[in-house]
Amino acid sequence: MYTPRIYTSYTPLGDAPLATLAGKTLTDMTVNGNFPDPVPTLEDYGNHVNDYRTKHEAAAETGGRFATTAKDIARLALLQQMKRLASYVNFTADGDANKLVSSGFMLVPPPKSNTAPEIPLWVRVRRGPQKGQLVLDIAKVRHTWQYGYQVSNQRDEQGEIIWGDTIHATTRSKSNIIAGLQSVVTYWVRVRAMNGYGTGDWSEPVSGSTE
Repeated sequence: MYTPRIYTSYTPLGDAPLATLAGKTLTDMTVNGNFPDPVPTLEDYGNHVNDYRTKHEAAAETGGRFATTAKDIARLALLQQMKRLASYVNFTADGDANKLVSSGFMLVPPPKSNTAPEIPLWVRVRRGPQKGQLVLDIAKVRHTWQYGYQVSNQRDEQGEIIWGDTIHATTRSKSNIIAGLQSVVTYWVRVRAMNGYGTGDWSEPVSGSTE
């Protein structure tokens, strides 16, 4: 029997999605009557959230080694606090999905069978081992035969990403090499999962820059 719960580990999330989710959970947990005695306290949690978001913005702006190291340290500290708070939310909500959702944390989807796969929880793109390459990692989706992904470095006049018709396929969720790209260019990637019952929806696009 499925018991609703939220994720307690957010390590796979990229820096920007983590900053967004941390801010959302802080906002949603503030003055939330469902969780009167949060652990850690919201003041302590808020300090970690704001510290990470500030250092993440600084690292994204400068790209310097010192700023990146400071961001990484703040990220680890925030992830620990998010795990503590999410565990408290799970314990206090005791399987009440409405209470869980009100916390701002991500609800674990119920298991499904005989259906098209879910959207990957996260997608990550990083620089590849050679120039003009990226490495694609995908959160593993249950009951999936393969993943389709698209790559683009173009936007239209409205700023929307131009995806085109080409869809690449892989059966691996980790360390997929995307080769043949231009050097020192930012690319966007989106992923969807596929199985014998159908094709899932596209993930939100993530970006990465080649070397």
